[in-house]
Amino acid sequence: MSIQEINDKNIISGNNTYVITVCSGKGGVGKSIVSTNLAYSLSEMESNVLIFDGNLNYPNQHLICGIEPNFRLYDVIHSQLDYNEAIYKINNNLSMIAERPATGEMDNYSVENLRKLLEKIKFEKKFDYVVIDTLSGAYQELFEFCRISDLILIIINDEPTSLLDAYGLIKIFRNYVNIRKIALLVNNVIDNDDANDISNKLNLATEKFLKLKVDVVGYIPYDRAVRNSVLMQEPFVLSAPDSEASKALARLAKKIMKKNKNMVKV
Repeated sequence: MSIQEINDKNIISGNNTYVITVCSGKGGVGKSIVSTNLAYSLSEMESNVLIFDGNLNYPNQHLICGIEPNFRLYDVIHSQLDYNEAIYKINNNLSMIAERPATGEMDNYSVENLRKLLEKIKFEKKFDYVVIDTLSGAYQELFEFCRISDLILIIINDEPTSLLDAYGLIKIFRNYVNIRKIALLVNNVIDNDDANDISNKLNLATEKFLKLKVDVVGYIPYDRAVRNSVLMQEPFVLSAPDSEASKALARLAKKIMKKNKNMVKV
């Protein structure tokens, strides 16, 4: 049975690696920052986590974490390097497969090779969680990431273009992935009421035109600690563990872990 068939039938074993794809309709909503800090938060809860930089054109996970791995995803796909050789150990519970720095050229990736790599990572069960950072927008590689994922996090904020592009992404997703795996995360908001207002605007459109409501998994408040961490090239859950943004990521990580534990093999 293929990965797509497994996901389409919702046959998911709690023994398999839980894969999270973080995506967005538009750039600039904080997707990569969320990916990094979510991975760190999960790892701090005694989970073995892999950050997979799936932003194939403008990767920056290595920059956010301040590391320079010797081997990258490009080497695995194009040079047949064993993926284990490309795994960079950040700490005891956290690793990364980084992508090579942007070259200004569009890299040609075999969707089939990406699929096989992700299948191997998922079912070899070396990690409890894999967090995939992605390029914004809709494209074939993203659909493959999402098909193998157990959770698809769409990051939105209060910008009208963010909501419009997220709506477009959800509309396209209906043809490629299990819609029940999608959840919204509202970023850079004032408070819970602000987050609810933003997510409700999007769901008004999805309910009216797509006949579906997307779950909201949480929100991340505006916090200067986030910007400071980017300048320091250190995740804010490490540089400012008591910040409101870090607390929000901890809540999200706990919610995801609970969701994972509640999965039942059928």
